[in-house]
Amino acid sequence: MSIQAVIGLIAIEYAFKRVRRMIKVDEDRDSKFPAFRRLDAKKWSRWKFYPGALLTMPSRLILLILSGIVLALISVLLTLGHDFKKGPTKGCRKASVGFFYTTMAWIFCFICGLFTRKEKVDFDYSYYLGKDYKEGYRDVKKTSTIICNHVSWIDTMNLYQYFSMAFTLDVGFKKAPLMNKLGDLVDSIYLPRGGNEESRAKAASADLGSIGADESSGHYLPLIVFAEGGTTNGSAIMKFKKGGFFSLKRVKPLVMKYNLETSVSPAYDIIEVLVLAILQLSWSCLTCTIIEMPDFEPNEYLFETHKDKGKEQWEVYAWAVRDAMLKVSTLKECNIPLREKIIYEGYMQMNRKFTSPFPVQGEENQGLTSPSTKVAIKKEEDLKENINTAQ
Repeated sequence: MSIQAVIGLIAIEYAFKRVRRMIKVDEDRDSKFPAFRRLDAKKWSRWKFYPGALLTMPSRLILLILSGIVLALISVLLTLGHDFKKGPTKGCRKASVGFFYTTMAWIFCFICGLFTRKEKVDFDYSYYLGKDYKEGYRDVKKTSTIICNHVSWIDTMNLYQYFSMAFTLDVGFKKAPLMNKLGDLVDSIYLPRGGNEESRAKAASADLGSIGADESSGHYLPLIVFAEGGTTNGSAIMKFKKGGFFSLKRVKPLVMKYNLETSVSPAYDIIEVLVLAILQLSWSCLTCTIIEMPDFEPNEYLFETHKDKGKEQWEVYAWAVRDAMLKVSTLKECNIPLREKIIYEGYMQMNRKFTSPFPVQGEENQGLTSPSTKVAIKKEEDLKENINTAQ
């Protein structure tokens, strides 16, 4: 108990040292970034976090690590004798995978103190798709893509409590011990971050093609796409990127609405992930609602009636899906460029490269501060390049 208390005390002190600029709320500064500012910082004080940090935080962190190891070992056992080059798992093996992943997702979220419920809504897309739009939907076995907003470092596990889905991973994960099994089991696709145009085109054509073709076969899990390309504080949805819409295939929109009124928000906005994990694991009783919307399939009515919403068809498609998600969730629209967020984020994290929270000439293209944001932008740029090359 004493060791745990010491670790918890050191962790909280470290966390508060890293967020001291966020705690000193400056409305003239932070009001310019409503979708990225920390909405909970004004409620933070050490005495609120000491009990959880001293008594449970280190143990909860260890449990999270152990749950990941258990899931990895189970993945190895479930993949014995299966050749993924011949296709995804099927039948009882696939059902077992879904059961174990869903179970571990519930355990993971419980340890994180997050409690989620799913709400299914019947939203009318007539404004976008015209009257009787459902009659024009193609007959498919499974919608191949899920579009969702991105808020927290635990979003994927949160969603997996209710939805089985595949991910987009860097090709390097294919050779990573255990991690490759975790990715293969849920039908994830692998795209290279580097290499020449020929290799990227080949990978994009093969992997993205298999997911797109799965509308008719139904063998693969749907691919989850966090279409914003980055994270917000949970109060808004940013403009969508091209990746999830370029194929113009049917998508299922989901919206995650976290309770933003608590003393700790799980939002991975401008805060460092380690600091956020320390604060969140020292707290509990976080809640979230996942709104499941009907499938959305674009048609000519959409592209013709709303052609002013974008130069290309995918832009019109992305606008319509985001607009519908905003209406059903009452979240706000955010059109602040992601790179402006990075500058604000770097300044709030006290990175010396950023002397101001606002864009300054010469700072726009400096190093990215947050690993998640850096990876998100790199991933989006690479995916866009792969897609364009493949086409």
